[in-house]
Amino acid sequence: MQGKKIIITGANAGIGKETAEVLAARGAHVTMACRDIRRGEDARAEILTRIPYARLDVAQCDLASLASVHAFAQTYREKHGYLYALINNAAVVTVKRESTEDGFEKMLGVNHIGHFYLTTKLLPLLNGKDNARVITLSSGAYKWGAIDFADPNLETFGIWKGYARSKLANVLFTTELARRLKASFVNAVSVHPGVTSTQIGVNRDTGVGQTIHDILRPLLKTAREGAQTSIHLASTRELVNGGYYYEGGKRQALKRPAMDPTLAKELWAWTEMEIGRRGFLNKNR
Repeated sequence: MQGKKIIITGANAGIGKETAEVLAARGAHVTMACRDIRRGEDARAEILTRIPYARLDVAQCDLASLASVHAFAQTYREKHGYLYALINNAAVVTVKRESTEDGFEKMLGVNHIGHFYLTTKLLPLLNGKDNARVITLSSGAYKWGAIDFADPNLETFGIWKGYARSKLANVLFTTELARRLKASFVNAVSVHPGVTSTQIGVNRDTGVGQTIHDILRPLLKTAREGAQTSIHLASTRELVNGGYYYEGGKRQALKRPAMDPTLAKELWAWTEMEIGRRGFLNKNR
């Protein structure tokens, strides 16, 4: 991993932070792409107390804002010009219907659309000769998801409905990305980290969700345990393009509707269209 440049979204806490620490300890140059710069700097400082030689940068990237994603990608391209691995790790769960800055339902907007835009902006930096890869964290919840293009902003809101939909979108995105990257030898894979004890679903401002999280914590994986699959996929040369991985690096066959290539293409086209409608898809490309 020595000197390899890696971006991890949501790297200030949970699985993202654990992934950043281990990969930096192995010699990677990690950019921690965080919504909250202060939290990112605090996480970086904490990691440096354990690994003083770690090469860690912190950069602002709010996946709920296409403008923020655009600015981050442009700055990274100008500063680095090369990328070995993009780890689309960040995710949100909302207990009520919320919207992103650009008007998307928030779970789909952050978990899928923000990462879609970030990935497509950074693709020119990935080199198949270096065995580059895009790793997107999904969840076993994808099995209960449904893509309804007639209700993209989830007017009929449900927490589980919205989260499962966003995780299905992660897998479908990976399926279509893998198909598009096949000739380039860049790999795209998705990850089920397991049911992990992180702060996802807990409102940092109000504390809503913390009590339930505390009750369930003994039954959950630690963040370090949950990070093992991401760490393995960032490190190994044995990747199957389009693969879905869990338990530290085991492959698992996808179930419907995630294995539908037509739906994957339809979701890609819809996402491109929606980003383009907001004036970003081809902005300064």
